[in-house]
Amino acid sequence: MAHEITIRDDGFAEAAFSMTPAWHGLGKVFDHPMTSREALTGAGLDWNVIQQPIGTLDQNGQWSTLDGYYANIREDNGVVLGVVSNQYKVVQNIEAFQFLDRLVDDNSIRFESAFSIRGGRKVILLARMPGADEVVKGDHLLRYILLSLSHDGNEAIRFGPTSVRVVCANTYALANRESTIRDLVVPHKGNVESKLRQARYILATLSQEFAAHVDIVRQLAARKLTEQEWADFLDAVCPPPPPTIGKRLARIMEAARDEVTQKFRQSNQNLPGIEGTAWAAFCAFAEFMDHLPRRGRTEQDRYETRFNVCLFGDGQARKDHAFSIAQEIAGLAA
Repeated sequence: MAHEITIRDDGFAEAAFSMTPAWHGLGKVFDHPMTSREALTGAGLDWNVIQQPIGTLDQNGQWSTLDGYYANIREDNGVVLGVVSNQYKVVQNIEAFQFLDRLVDDNSIRFESAFSIRGGRKVILLARMPGADEVVKGDHLLRYILLSLSHDGNEAIRFGPTSVRVVCANTYALANRESTIRDLVVPHKGNVESKLRQARYILATLSQEFAAHVDIVRQLAARKLTEQEWADFLDAVCPPPPPTIGKRLARIMEAARDEVTQKFRQSNQNLPGIEGTAWAAFCAFAEFMDHLPRRGRTEQDRYETRFNVCLFGDGQARKDHAFSIAQEIAGLAA
């Protein structure tokens, strides 16, 4: 299963979400933004990691402790999560929630999602910062903070701002591609608590990246396209069929161009304030890509295929390209 959400023997899925269910349909869904306590217990993440020495049996059946290494074990069910060195410092799940709670002084942090994957080897938390950035009236961009713990010892603590609503292993991988998440890491060594305290100040600086992205989107939403500029955008993201192509493929390509054009001119991209803009052009193409029919044996398979194509591979690459084209046509540095 691509989501990799931990499912216990009794069928309980270690996941919780605010307001909107995840695409995979697993976990508990709250009808309001979650507090840290609700997210921790709703996702069943209120278990601890303990460390036990490990060793080997020699040919005579004698047990020898392997010096300098320990097994990270889930205290609630005894599952071995990974083998780590004696320099590894465990950060418990509840400590990660407490760290995010302290990011703002008035305790207004609310959690969008909380879940574990691969049996608890990785725990992922997504918190929503207070407020939202308004592109135009009625069109908002939310600011999320992502934090992940790797209890198997294969990865440092990762954290940072993201625009991705992380609900599974796939969306975590997508968010992890963002430079801020890749670069903000805290090794499970030394004074981990002190390093996490420093992260609060780093995140304050990185909020400037959010502001820069919002500024670009606002400029796109303020830039009306001429008919020629729209045609240039369409040709760049959905090229017209070349003369040498077969009739069937030509019809498919023309149908795609017609559908993107229809979404640009008539669909819900006509939110007051963005009609006919470079932002509406990008949104029309993104909507087209996200709703293409996908193959699969079952409805769930088709849903998952659409999800993966939209966020990874060709679908995501084409949307990235479209965003760059929209900036170029609007006269912004892509």
